[in-house]
Amino acid sequence: MFLSVENIGLSYQTAERETMAVKDVSFDVKEGEFVSIVGPSGCGKSTLLSCIAGLTVPTTGQIIFKGRPTDGVREDVGYMLQSDNLMPWRSIYKNVTLGLEIQNKLTAENEAYAQSLLKKYDLWEFKDSYPSRLSGGMRQRAALIRTLAVKPDLLLLDEAFSALDYQTRVNVSRDVYRILRAENKTMVMVTHDIPEAVAMSDRVVVLSKRPSVVQKILTLPFGRRRDPISVRGHGRFQSFFDAVWKEMNI
Repeated sequence: MFLSVENIGLSYQTAERETMAVKDVSFDVKEGEFVSIVGPSGCGKSTLLSCIAGLTVPTTGQIIFKGRPTDGVREDVGYMLQSDNLMPWRSIYKNVTLGLEIQNKLTAENEAYAQSLLKKYDLWEFKDSYPSRLSGGMRQRAALIRTLAVKPDLLLLDEAFSALDYQTRVNVSRDVYRILRAENKTMVMVTHDIPEAVAMSDRVVVLSKRPSVVQKILTLPFGRRRDPISVRGHGRFQSFFDAVWKEMNI
């Protein structure tokens, strides 16, 4: 498997007691697959994603990425948060190339790739603008291009659209889905939004309440060439929503 999450457990130690957030979570992700993680509030979804990113060391278990256990942060894993985190004093172009600067990869070839992404996804004419001049959806696209510019093999999305209003969120999720599929990326997304997970994913991993275990993994039949907005009107969409909702409330 491209990514294997193997028996991950995570406990927090406080002065009073030890709290187990994630108990025993295992699942695999194939190369090119889009997998969403959903579960009740506070069940450890974002903590689990942080373990996959190498930002948090699990108490038990291991993450296997491209055949090797992860050991800290990797340059071939991109992480996109709910806030776009664009620096207001830098132009869109300077924001998009920030990751390349940090990784000392600001070569002519990589700059050309970043420029091609801006052109391909309709932000080229705003390259010299500052983030305050862009809409929320455009800012999220810029943040995504910044993540893609470093050419990650795995992209992690942590509630990446939750800061947007509903209409913008639905439209941006479609834009992001198309971009990620066009770039043939492997994706793991944490979301509390069940329709979003069903509309975008190949599979949905449903976690239980804390301490988390995998309650169920659902495979969705909508195909990679889907339109995530049109899928919401598919005859089977409601049945999958109901199945995820049921598992989350057991």
